[in-house]
Parts: sequence; structure tokens; C-alpha cells
Amino acid sequence: MTPDEIKAKIDGLQKRYNAVVQEKAGLSGQLQAKKEELAAIVQEVRAAGYDPKNLAQERDRVQSELEGQIEKLDKELTEVETALSAFKK
Repeated sequence: MTPDEIKAKIDGLQKRYNAVVQEKAGLSGQLQAKKEELAAIVQEVRAAGYDPKNLAQERDRVQSELEGQIEKLDKELTEVETALSAFKK
């Protein structure tokens, strides 16, 4: 390679390096923002009284509890409706 070709190659490499450094800085900023967002979500989950490590188990427990309450209410309403129907006769 001639000195001019070497200089052109070095200039090209320097531009590519600078582009990569800028991209890395941008990605680092995005990563930091995502970490802060995640920390806020974890704090919100904890403030709601849940352990972030057990969310799936908590969801299943709460869903089961809700389904039980729905069944209980359905049964109670059926009893009331039956009693009202008998009372109307």
C-alpha cells in the first residue's frame, strides 16, 4: 500500500471506530434508562405488597382466590334467587 492508501485506510478505520463509540454510548444510555424503568416497576410491585420474584405464583394464588369468591357469590345469588322465587309463589 502506498502512504496515501494507508492514510485513507486509517481515516476509514477511525470513522468506523468513532461511529461504534457513539453507538455504544447511545446504547449505554438506553440500557441505563431501562434499568431505571425496571427498578421503578420492581418498587411499584413491592409497594403493592408482592414479591417480584414470585409474581407468577402470586398471580396464580390471587386468581384462584378470585375464582373461589366468584363461585361463592354465584352460589349465594342462586340461593337468594331460589328463595325469592319461592316467596313469590
